[in-house]
Amino acid sequence: MKHLTATCTGTPEGYRIRVLDEDHDVCLVQLVFDWDSFRPASAGHRLIEHGYMIRSDARTPDAVNGWREVPGQPRTWSVPVIPTSGDTPDTQAMVAERLVKAVSHWTEGRHDQAQEVLADLARSGTPSLLFGVATGLAFMAKEALAKMQGLDADTASWIILTTDGSRPEEILPEPHLFAARFITALINGDTATTLALYGAAFTAPDPELLSHCLEMLLATTGEAVRAATPEADR
Repeated sequence: MKHLTATCTGTPEGYRIRVLDEDHDVCLVQLVFDWDSFRPASAGHRLIEHGYMIRSDARTPDAVNGWREVPGQPRTWSVPVIPTSGDTPDTQAMVAERLVKAVSHWTEGRHDQAQEVLADLARSGTPSLLFGVATGLAFMAKEALAKMQGLDADTASWIILTTDGSRPEEILPEPHLFAARFITALINGDTATTLALYGAAFTAPDPELLSHCLEMLLATTGEAVRAATPEADR
């Protein structure tokens, strides 16, 4: 694993985020934002949008979303990060095969077996692999939903509506909201939002939130595929 470091420094124009290589000699990413104060959560999301994620072991009680003040450098914070890409084609093929198996188990009513496949991926998965898991499930949900509605999966645009007109975040538990938003964002080609949603779940104070979100994404995808299968027992 590459040991990279991200820094966020206050400047006259706002705040500058940089990602430095292992020796701190090379700047891999540089971003400037017109923030009036340090925004640790937003800084983490901006990193995700540009291919890096805060390491899970950085989130300790003495840090703010993983960020720590740098001694002797006023208005500067740092955090260890890892790339969100880098899985090999073989790994991607393995994940795709396992996800098809998990969704197949779900559509056939073997929910425990489906969740065990997902849990096995989670146990051995890197952050980038688990983002691939979420994306793979959402792609299957996309195809199923488009089939159900008789739409072109690559041209349709989707929004989230509730039966009583309430805002989704007011009535849906976090994992349900994550699944709905992640699938909607992927269908709409909004990669920045899928990354931000995944990053928020990955860095949430509740260490179990990401696993619950992925479980709900599996359930939502499984139900969509089952509903889109003509011979399914619905």
